[in-house]
Amino acid sequence: MGMNAHFECDGIGTHWWFELLDTMTFPPSLRRDIIQTIEQFDADYSRFRPDSYLGRLNRDKVLHNPPEELLAMMQFAKRMYTASEGAFNISVGGALHAAGYGSRKLAAAIDTDFWENVVLRKDIIRIPTNAVIDNGGFGKGWLIDRLGDLFRARGFDQFVINGGGDILVSSDVPIEFALEHPIDTHTSVGTTRLTHGALAVSANNKRTWQHAGRVHQHIIDPIQGTNRTYPLSSYVRAESALLADTMATILLLRPELEQQLSKQFGLKSLFYQNANAS
Repeated sequence: MGMNAHFECDGIGTHWWFELLDTMTFPPSLRRDIIQTIEQFDADYSRFRPDSYLGRLNRDKVLHNPPEELLAMMQFAKRMYTASEGAFNISVGGALHAAGYGSRKLAAAIDTDFWENVVLRKDIIRIPTNAVIDNGGFGKGWLIDRLGDLFRARGFDQFVINGGGDILVSSDVPIEFALEHPIDTHTSVGTTRLTHGALAVSANNKRTWQHAGRVHQHIIDPIQGTNRTYPLSSYVRAESALLADTMATILLLRPELEQQLSKQFGLKSLFYQNANAS
């Protein structure tokens, strides 16, 4: 994208690229604010940190006087559970721990009745005693939008934020992005152009690990497990990074919901199907 101002860093387990499209200089103060925002988000909401709000909620099952942001996150997750017909369930955290993605001390089954037993109030958040939650299905998108707000508050309204392939764009000129092939990363499955909006990609082969002699991956269907064929990747455009990130995960699990969710949330989506899909 030419000689625009550019900055990169790492945080919350991913690599970040930032571009300012209308200046040649990336202010050091903005770099510091970006790093501080990412680090604070990790400190507040990582399920891997026992001292985070999420870590304390998973340990104690109750959090008194929670921050407004966490309450808003939980309310959003509840709406997405309903919109996805149960496919988006943040109580998958315990299943991820059970599969070795985190401490085995927090291993737990997915709670399909999770939201029926959750208390969300300004003074308290309470979750079921058998539940462990994870915000990985939408946390990065939430943070990307927050960083976008930071850029605008600092007077920059022409930018690209790329968090490990999930992108937020604010530009008067359309910018073209290649949609990376989920297996052959040197090729693409297409392109898309963005001016003001977001793009997210979800793939069920990207984040894998071995545990107890098996290969596991981070996207878990809370209802049907692995007893069906899924697309290998989904690509979603939406007005916010939060919606794009969340919907990319939901549509990977429930591609049959594409039409109704696209209409409800104003999405544009594309799937790359497994070669052996039925």
